[in-house]
Amino acid sequence: MSLLSWLTLVCICAFGAMSPGPSLAVILQNRVQRSLGDALVASWTHAVGIFFWALAASTTLGTIFHRFPAIKTSLTLAGAAFLIYLAIKSLGSPSVDKRAQNAQLPPAWLSGVSISLLNPKIFVFFTALFSQFVPEGAGPITLLGMAMVAGLVDGIWYSIASLLVGSVGLDKSLRRHSVLLNRVSAGFYLIVAGLSLSQVTGLLA
Repeated sequence: MSLLSWLTLVCICAFGAMSPGPSLAVILQNRVQRSLGDALVASWTHAVGIFFWALAASTTLGTIFHRFPAIKTSLTLAGAAFLIYLAIKSLGSPSVDKRAQNAQLPPAWLSGVSISLLNPKIFVFFTALFSQFVPEGAGPITLLGMAMVAGLVDGIWYSIASLLVGSVGLDKSLRRHSVLLNRVSAGFYLIVAGLSLSQVTGLLA
């Protein structure tokens, strides 16, 4: 791959990471209701899941999903269930007490890695993306490098987002409106879960 191809890959991965979604909601919840450290843990465990899907997309998982669609369906169902679980936790209590809020959320590392690993749509994204970049006869070093780029870009972006929220004082504003943030996050989780379940229903029909 040429230097231009690598730079283009970095840019596309960055735009993909910056797209608003449930992952950003998870990171913000950890930043506002816990600490910067928890947000960074969630950011980089999320990046681990991104790395997994990127590596899978560049290797053999596509063939497995094609031959055994039940595996992809199971992952989608598990992801929807986890989003519903996050929604329930977010709506669990209107208390603004920090300890009470912390007790409601799953550990930062678990929420970070789960929100990415249980989302096979990420695999579809990287399959479409890498099909434009993987050169013919690409070796394992190139494929591993592409997956590492995806993971690093993801972790760096969410780390920057966590830092920016604190540096501009947005975390204090969000903390004052934490109940509203929880409700908005819960609603977003439920919408995404509903869309995932509707796709599974369509596949099973």
